Amino acid sequence: MLEAVKELGELVLEREEKDILTSLIEDPNIKGTYNNVCAIRFRKEGNNLEYIDVEREEYKKDYILKYLYRKGSANGPDFSPTAKLTEPEKTFPIKILGWFNKILKEKNIKDEERLFLGSIQEELEENREDIISKIEKIRKEIPRKEKIFITIKIEENGEEYYPGDYKIFRRLLQENVEKKGLKIFSEDKVCSICKEKKNIVIGNASVYTFYTLDKPGFIIGGFKKKFAWKNFPVCLDCKRALEEGKRFIAQKLKFSFAGINYQLIPRFIFTKEDIEDIIDIFTDSSKMVSLKKEVKRAYLADENEILDILSEFKDILTLNFLFIKEIKEQQSAEKILLLIEDIFPSRLRTIFLAKEYVDRLFEENFTFKTVRNFFSKSDPNKGAYDLDKYFLELVDSIFKGRTIEKNFIMNFLMKRIRDRFIKDEYLATCIREALMIVVFLEKLNLLEMEVKDMETKMFDELFERYKPTFEAPAKKGLFLLGALTEMLLRKQYNERGSKPFMKELKSLKMSQKDFIGLLPKVQNKFEEYNAFDKGKRLIAEGISYYLLLAGDNWEMSIDEMNFYFSCGMNLVRDVANIVYPDKESIKEEIEIEEG
Repeated sequence: MLEAVKELGELVLEREEKDILTSLIEDPNIKGTYNNVCAIRFRKEGNNLEYIDVEREEYKKDYILKYLYRKGSANGPDFSPTAKLTEPEKTFPIKILGWFNKILKEKNIKDEERLFLGSIQEELEENREDIISKIEKIRKEIPRKEKIFITIKIEENGEEYYPGDYKIFRRLLQENVEKKGLKIFSEDKVCSICKEKKNIVIGNASVYTFYTLDKPGFIIGGFKKKFAWKNFPVCLDCKRALEEGKRFIAQKLKFSFAGINYQLIPRFIFTKEDIEDIIDIFTDSSKMVSLKKEVKRAYLADENEILDILSEFKDILTLNFLFIKEIKEQQSAEKILLLIEDIFPSRLRTIFLAKEYVDRLFEENFTFKTVRNFFSKSDPNKGAYDLDKYFLELVDSIFKGRTIEKNFIMNFLMKRIRDRFIKDEYLATCIREALMIVVFLEKLNLLEMEVKDMETKMFDELFERYKPTFEAPAKKGLFLLGALTEMLLRKQYNERGSKPFMKELKSLKMSQKDFIGLLPKVQNKFEEYNAFDKGKRLIAEGISYYLLLAGDNWEMSIDEMNFYFSCGMNLVRDVANIVYPDKESIKEEIEIEEG
């Protein structure tokens, strides 16, 4: 993955002809949340510099170089006197005033530069309380969800200058970034990224924050930091390319998949011309819009609809999907939820074809958000989504074409179906979505389904429609038993205004023995209502035929048996269409009368 990030970074550096400084600085508003600036104003006349005020400004995209922002340590100053605001009484003394205090202790500053920086430090110190007070006032005037960063601004000869406008600030940032990298280094060693021997390799190139040297587990050589370069030796060229690649991905290739954020990392295989065309698409929004109009596909789960576009690419690149979760309580650390590597566009096309098959069959737009409904919360009353791990495992198998254990799927599908069944809400929709998932996975050949030859019966056309979902005879029998049971429940509701027979269904946790005993109970109840007509007898005959054909061992879990039974309950109209010759009979048998 890191090699792919580095290769992308090299391409971007070459295309945009970025100098070292431009590639080192960061956009403080990269996520679009820091749109407000607290500018600490100074006025400079000759060698005299004085503090004026603190004013609020709007963030400007073309001022990124002027702001000169680059994040530093969590408990110390950043690499310039520009910092993101947390609490005014902490951010100002640590990040702004603290920057000047730290820099003025360094020896590589000329007298003229020291005089200039010292005068700013003195004014900041003298007006400390006023500055903090005014920053607090601005903070209170802005809604808490809107974030702020602080910088300095100097007025001189009628012009306004920011840190990036001064050579001293630019030089110190570059030197201190390089100095930080050289704290842990070795000479004449092989870089782990480019595999070339370089004059210097560093051991703390923590481009991604899930790599850290703060924990003993990341240190080799007797847990001594000076040997940490052996873990992850990176040359300075690769470090710069990695940072630029990461920055490009954060700006252009961050998307959402069924509500979970991911970064798309392409790795190119063929010619430079092809690569240039693809990067153009990612960077040019008009080309992206044009491609979307050409593809005209309903999305799978990507809220920015990038997957449909990628599926049309030739296999001249592979795609890596990096699902990362930011851990705010741990100083913006990052945790990898899942890395799906080396997916060809042709695989995405295969997935889209399966999706389109499900769309046509059910006349609905099937997406991974449908799957997410069953893999979100272990308890519907929970506030947090705690099933991300299982959902992403399923996504990984789908993208890589790996067989999925049936019991794994059925467990999650039936958990949600049972919850809806017990609460008697949205059950039909829930069962329909579950069946869509099973058909989708079977179309991709990811579920091992039992197939047995049998005589052609009157329901075969219905089962053929969902092939191979109902190939095994036990599944057909359970499906028809579910439809017949649903007819009884609706009959009871129309007659009595309630469904007392529901208690026989054991909250959809029935065993093979329970199902075998359920058919005579359903038949007996219909007899009591004097409603066991020819259509229901045909369904009962079909149930008996398929369950006898299945034998004594159905080789299905409790979840799987109840799933196919519940599918029959949901698709009762499809069964009724077969056994009843006219629409009025169908309406009489399966529609619930309004009280």
